[in-house]
Parts: sequence; C-alpha cells; structure tokens
Amino acid sequence: MPKINVLDKTLADMIAAGEVVERPSSAVKELVENALDAGAKNITVEIRNGGMSYIRVADDGCGIAREDCPTAFLRHATSKIARPEDLAAIYTLGFRGEALASIAAVARVELFTKTKEESIGTTVTVEGGEVLECTDAGCPNGTTVVVRNLFFNTPARMKFLKSDAAEAGHVTDVINKMILQNPAVSFKLINGGRQVAFSPGDGKLLSAVRAVWGKDWAADMIEVDYTDEIAHVHGLAGNFSLARRDRRQQVFYVNGRNIVSPLLSAALSEAYQNTMMVGKHPVAVLNIELNAALVDVNVHPTKMEVRFSEEKKVYSALYWAVKNALSVKKHIPEVRESARREAAPTPVSLPKEEKRPVTPPPSRPTPTSPPLPKQEGEQINLLKDAYVQSKPRITMERLSGADAPTAFHQSAPKPYQTGEDAFVHTAPPAPKAEEKPVQTEAVSTTPRAGVDFALIGQAFATYILIQQGNDLLLIDQHAAHERLYFEQFKKEFEQKTISPQLLMLPVTVKLDPVAFQAAVENKELFADLGFELDVFGETDIIIRTTPVMLDDGQIASAVEDIAGAILSHKKAVTPELFEHALHTVACKRALKGNSVLTREEMEHLAERVLALPDANTCPHGRPITIKMSRGYLEKQFKRIV
Repeated sequence: MPKINVLDKTLADMIAAGEVVERPSSAVKELVENALDAGAKNITVEIRNGGMSYIRVADDGCGIAREDCPTAFLRHATSKIARPEDLAAIYTLGFRGEALASIAAVARVELFTKTKEESIGTTVTVEGGEVLECTDAGCPNGTTVVVRNLFFNTPARMKFLKSDAAEAGHVTDVINKMILQNPAVSFKLINGGRQVAFSPGDGKLLSAVRAVWGKDWAADMIEVDYTDEIAHVHGLAGNFSLARRDRRQQVFYVNGRNIVSPLLSAALSEAYQNTMMVGKHPVAVLNIELNAALVDVNVHPTKMEVRFSEEKKVYSALYWAVKNALSVKKHIPEVRESARREAAPTPVSLPKEEKRPVTPPPSRPTPTSPPLPKQEGEQINLLKDAYVQSKPRITMERLSGADAPTAFHQSAPKPYQTGEDAFVHTAPPAPKAEEKPVQTEAVSTTPRAGVDFALIGQAFATYILIQQGNDLLLIDQHAAHERLYFEQFKKEFEQKTISPQLLMLPVTVKLDPVAFQAAVENKELFADLGFELDVFGETDIIIRTTPVMLDDGQIASAVEDIAGAILSHKKAVTPELFEHALHTVACKRALKGNSVLTREEMEHLAERVLALPDANTCPHGRPITIKMSRGYLEKQFKRIV
C-alpha cells in the first residue's frame, strides 16, 4: 500500500495556484481587483505574448505599507477580513488572500509600491513562491506588479494555453468587464506596445459601454434603475435591435462583483419576452446591489459564482427592473449611416445556458363544452359548404376599440413584381358615384387616437409607408397585425373571456406519436386557449372549437406548433408556454404579406400600431416599424453633406 505523504509547501502552493490562476487573464483579473480594492482611479495593464511572458498592472491606489510587503505574498494573507463574521458581509472584490501567493507560486514577480505617508517606496522580488529580495525603491504612490514567465515551473499548464492572440483576447475580455464594472475608473490596456483599450473614467456607464462596444451600441441602450424591498438594480439594457445569437453580452455584477448567473440571465430573458426575436438574446450591463448577508461569494476560488439566499426575490427584482425600463418608451429602429456589426468588438464570455426558473400560472377553469363523441374511427359527413354555427365568436369584425385589429379583406396574392409596379400607390379601385375620389399623394390627416401621420402608400404589397413629422416610417403589415391580435388574445386569455367557436365541420389533425401524446395529456391547456380536442385514432385528434376563425390548414398548423412547444418545455405548463401558444394563434390569423390593402385598411392598421404604448415588435420579436429620418434621406440624395 502506498505511503501517505504530506506535500511540501512549494508543491502544495503550485497545486493551489491552479485553482486561481488558470491562464494569464486570471492573473490580470486578480491584480486589477486588488487595485480596485485599493481605491485606484487610474489602472494601466500591459501584456506581451498574450501575458505569458510579461504582465504589468500599475495603479494609483493606496499602496502597501513597507512592513506588509513580504506578508502580502503569503497564502491566506489579506487585509479584507479578520474574523469569521466578516464572511457574512463581504463588499470587497478580494478577501481570500490567495491572489498574490498563487501568482508568485508559478511566476517571477516584482512588486513596486508606496503609500502617500511614506517618503520612499518598496520593491519585492519573488520567484516560485520564495521572497528573494525586499529593498527600497523610488516609485510613485500606488502599486505596480510585474509578472514574468508565467507557469515557468509548471510546464504541464503551458500545454493547455492557446496562441498569443487567443490569450490576449481573454485578457481584453477581462479588462472590458472591469471597464463596464467601474465607469469611474480610467483603464488602459497595452498589448505588445499598442493600446487596445481605453476608458475615460468619467463615471458614466454609457461612456464605458461606448469604450467597450462602440458608439452604435451605446445609442441603443436603455437606462435601468429600480429598487424594491431586497435590491437596487441599475445599469443599461439594450433594446431589441441589439439582440445577439448568444448571451456573451450579458454582464452582471452583484455588489460590484462580476459574476456568471443562470438565474439572472433567465430573469433578463423573461423580461424581454414578446419583444425579442426567437432564438436571440438581449444585451445588458446590470449591477444588483443587495445586503451582503444575502449573497454567498465564497463558492469558488475565482469568485465568479455566487449563491443567493432569496433567489426568487432577486429574480423578480431584475425582471421588473428591465421590464419597467423597456416599457418607458417604444423603440423604433432607425436606418443609420453605417450598419452595425453582427458581433461585438470584444465578446464577454458566459457559461452554457441553463433552463430558467419559472413559476406555474394560476389554474384556470376549463370552459364547459358539449359532450364529445368518443368512438374511435367516428365517421364525419364532410359538407363542402358547412359553416361555423351561430355561436358567439371572435372575429375581426367583432373586435373594436383602440387596441383592436381592424377587419381586412384577404386579397389574392400577386406575383412578385419589379420596376414601377413593385410599389403599390394608394390609388384605390374606382370610387362609387356618390364618393369623392381618394387623392393619390400623401395628404395631411387629423389626429387619430392621439396619433398623427400622413399615409403614403404600400410597397411590395407587404409594407405600409407613412410620414410622421420628419421621419419616413415603414410598417410590416403582417408583424403589425400579429401584434394587435396577440395583445387582444392575451387580454381575453387573462380575463378568461375567450369564446371558443364551435365548428360544424370538425378538423382532423394527424400528429407524430410523441406530439399526439403531448396534446392528449394537455387537453386542458388547449381548452384554455379555445381549442376543444378529442382522440380520433392512434395518432389523430379532432378539433371541434377554435378561438378565432382559422382555415383547416391553419388549425392543423397551430395545433402542431402548440404540441411542439409543450414538448420543448418538457410538458411543464408555464406562462411562457401559454404565450407561445397565443403567438401561434395570432400569427396564423394575422394578415399576411403580399396582400394588397385599401387606403382605409392601411390607415386603420397604421393608426392602431402607432397607438401601441410600448410594443414595436411582433410576438416573435421581429420589428413592426422602422424609420428613416429626413436628414438621412437628404444625405443619400446629396442635398446636404
């Protein structure tokens, strides 16, 4: 049997260092956090070869007293905590006393420091964890740490590092997070003698965003400031036009500490529900301030993970903070001089997505309906001219009010046109004798529902063009109609006033076995939405009622989509699932693109859409309206320069 040995100090320190210093960016993060804890207002980071051969972090903080310099490199030596009770109230970034010791264990380190009370500074040289020298030095107030030949004594770790460019990218990523975390601190990053990042340190988060992601991103950020019983949430959230393919541009801080949190990411996504394109993720820089006793930061040596003692309350605080900020002003994306790049200049890394916590909705009574015939293989007499029975139904003609869609005729789609016919002007069919001809040019209109605009016409039988002030607005008629339907359906669903329409001619829908089982097991959910269904075979179901007028193909497609949504939610009935189902019905019923509209229909649709208080996306997140300013157009035509 192998003998149990106690590891010597050097080997133990090298092993422990691996938990804190995984790559050059880890060392940079620890050193910058120390500088911030020291009250620095200006921090310069310089690296060479991705930080593997050289790292220098200089700050103008309080410095380290001469007598404390050798002690600073001992493991578990810290000025942040002294008693066990201090772990329950940690507001500093560092507290474990491992950073300098871990870095010094796997590198050659020089420290230069001076406090404002001292007349001369101190320099300490450490190699492989051993203090070699501690002498006087001439240096400014603050601290400078130089790290050379990282992992020189742990060649196995070197094998797992990437190229110089890749490691430099990780360092830049760390500095960008620090910039967003500390807008009142000026940062400078130098890579190979070239400045690659700089922030002014003017205390404005918008300036920090501009420094990290560029001015176009900053222009599309919305201020967030919310306080409830447990937390103060503040920062910036991007509007829907900044939607990304992943969550790398979601940056969260808890009491000023950058963390990764599936809980907070889930709350953020929930706040953007119905305003973000499906498959896209929002952008945000948010700081959650709460009592330190409610958060455990001593979870991992890297301090990137935390635990909340009140998870539901923290989730709710961030959700409402962002939700309220998004509802303040409706965002209409504007065509600008230069297109925004798809990827951010410097991505921020986050872990893989996890399923977000959700709270089941309150139970809803199932609408009463006549008994269903229940013999398998029941025969239905197909009547070609059968119509819906005269039961109260939700139709476009029945809906009214400021938030209701209008009744549209469904014109036969025209083939795609080019040239002059590609733009359909607002000239309607020949007017009746008693009616006045409709003018073909844009005319002034009186305010409608508090919205004033001038109708121009319809392009490609899909987009409505209007003039509003000095802006030209283009409205996607399908997205607009879908949003209006969704708002109406959602209102009726919440008020439990959906009136299912009994079909005289039931519709049979064939599903795959898995989707069939999901639909049968969730008949109550379908009933809440206005669909009454019953088993009609091994994989067939019969639909006897629908929430709105849909043709057979639309009914089958809607049922298939809802069953698919149930499966994607692992059969859990959630608010998101109900909203997905309402999206589906609204999309199926809404006016389609490539449909020619009359002038009155266009005006009515534009009026209702512009009157929406805060929504400018369809339920799937596509924009309803975009705009071009008069100035932009005049620049394109060289009227102004």
